Amino acid sequence: MFHLPLIVMAPVLGVLTGLATGFGTRKAMRDLELAPGRWPRAFGVIGAILGGLFVWTTLAWGWQSTPDVLPQTFWKEARVVYHLTLISLLLIITATDMRSYLILDWTCKLGIIIALLGAFVSGDFQLAHVWVDWNQEIPQLAGPYLPAWLSAYPHLHGLAWSVSGMICGIVLTWCIRWLGSWILGMNALGSGDVLLMAMVGAYMGWQPAVVVTLLAPVLALGIGGVERLRGNRAALPYGPFLALAALIVLFTWKWIWMAEFSLAESNPHDRLSTFAIRRFFGDPIAMLIVAGMSVGLLVLLLGLLRLYKSITPGRPQDRDPKLARNESRSSSQNEGTSAP
Repeated sequence: MFHLPLIVMAPVLGVLTGLATGFGTRKAMRDLELAPGRWPRAFGVIGAILGGLFVWTTLAWGWQSTPDVLPQTFWKEARVVYHLTLISLLLIITATDMRSYLILDWTCKLGIIIALLGAFVSGDFQLAHVWVDWNQEIPQLAGPYLPAWLSAYPHLHGLAWSVSGMICGIVLTWCIRWLGSWILGMNALGSGDVLLMAMVGAYMGWQPAVVVTLLAPVLALGIGGVERLRGNRAALPYGPFLALAALIVLFTWKWIWMAEFSLAESNPHDRLSTFAIRRFFGDPIAMLIVAGMSVGLLVLLLGLLRLYKSITPGRPQDRDPKLARNESRSSSQNEGTSAP
């Protein structure tokens, strides 16, 4: 596509990603009526580094390559640019959420438009097909089951996986938001977080969106817990953890999709005693069981959190002053939600 050596292409695309990130961060800060300060420069540098690394790890080391998704060379390189726009938008969203606890509508809506159009026009940008059943694979004889219409109508398939990812991101985050409201009497996620996950799902598909949703709270508990103990900030916005989880999944999708875990030490190569992520996403019954268990665990954790809050006296310093300052912002900006 670019007719450039990879050693040149990676830094060039990295710099362009950094410039786009810096410009977008500056615009977002001004939209929020905040002094940009060093934020655009800092996030521009981060964008350049991540962009260059992403180009190299994807094209040189094949970190997104899986046996069931084999895009043509042109679309494989174009998909890198496609995902660089996601990286830039995730960094802009992280900057505004960290600075003001707000996620601007235009950052997510722009991403959704780019994601849907790119998926439809290319028909070859998916990380995983909208449906693939690895449970029907016969090693060395037959690959996973793919519906015939996927190859017959690639542009329709592109739209299908992107729309299904967007819907999955919305549904998952709205369920968490509703459960938080019901159990805690407060929103567990802000509307900006819902829009952010809609964008992530539209770019990456429904299977990666599920992984991002599961990974983000783990990151929030780990990083947020450390920050809480250090006493640096009373609360952290949740959007950056969703963005960080999306970046991790984007960079390491090959390893996530092909991961296998042996459940029996005596025979680690037995398929019946091996849990594989790719086979899990082709088993509706297993997904329903795990979804039910996840909801039950979430209800339990939220219930314990409510109990903790009821027996622990609130402290005035637990409320970040930025929250109060930004409550009067206009409706064109969506609130993020703090990670406790």
